[in-house]
Amino acid sequence: MAVKDYDLEQPMDKLIDLAVQKFGEVEFQDVSVGEGTLYVLQIKHMQKYIDKLMDKTRSGKTVSLPLWAKVWPGSLVMGHSLANFPLKEGAKVLEIGGGSAITSLVLARRGYDVTVTDVDADALLFARINALKNDLGDNITAKKTDFKEGLAERFDCLVGTEFLYDEKQFDLLSAFVDGCLTESEDGEVFFSLDLKRAAKNFFMQSGERFHIAKSSATFKDQESGVDKPVNLFRFKRK
Repeated sequence: MAVKDYDLEQPMDKLIDLAVQKFGEVEFQDVSVGEGTLYVLQIKHMQKYIDKLMDKTRSGKTVSLPLWAKVWPGSLVMGHSLANFPLKEGAKVLEIGGGSAITSLVLARRGYDVTVTDVDADALLFARINALKNDLGDNITAKKTDFKEGLAERFDCLVGTEFLYDEKQFDLLSAFVDGCLTESEDGEVFFSLDLKRAAKNFFMQSGERFHIAKSSATFKDQESGVDKPVNLFRFKRK
């Protein structure tokens, strides 16, 4: 069953109450990105919540894991990469599949107007809470959309982390990116994903419209201490 959309214009305490009703206890985690710290809402007992969902699958119900709530290495690498990157002055930014919206928070903190999108209403709830907690509510707009629906405006910069996992969506995604990015040659697209996500078909399709540059970076996982590699991609119109 699809999650009902939330009224995201409510005060932060009301939005947090909604998150608690759905996920149980939540807490803000300090996340160091760039030159400052962000406060990112997390499900406090994630494994307990996942176990509860798994119990539902035994009765034949379909469940959706809240993977968007995790602070992924790709989000941190992207945040660090864009913390000082010279975007166009006054650029309008779109984050695709925002989840916790870490990249949106980084760019909004720099003064850019950001629209964060996701197909999951719960993800947008957390994104809005994070925007308010970091005093960036006026700079970040949370909007539910999917690749088929698209948006009625174009942006100077598109960003996305760890959302290239559904090959059935790649055709729609490629067209979505093309339709949302400004037609100007100074438009920028930045994607990050770990090495497990190849998404070759998406990049082949996108290569017909864009020049694509690839680089790699590593991020040390705070829990395991292990360096995790992340791929970074930059698109420019041909």
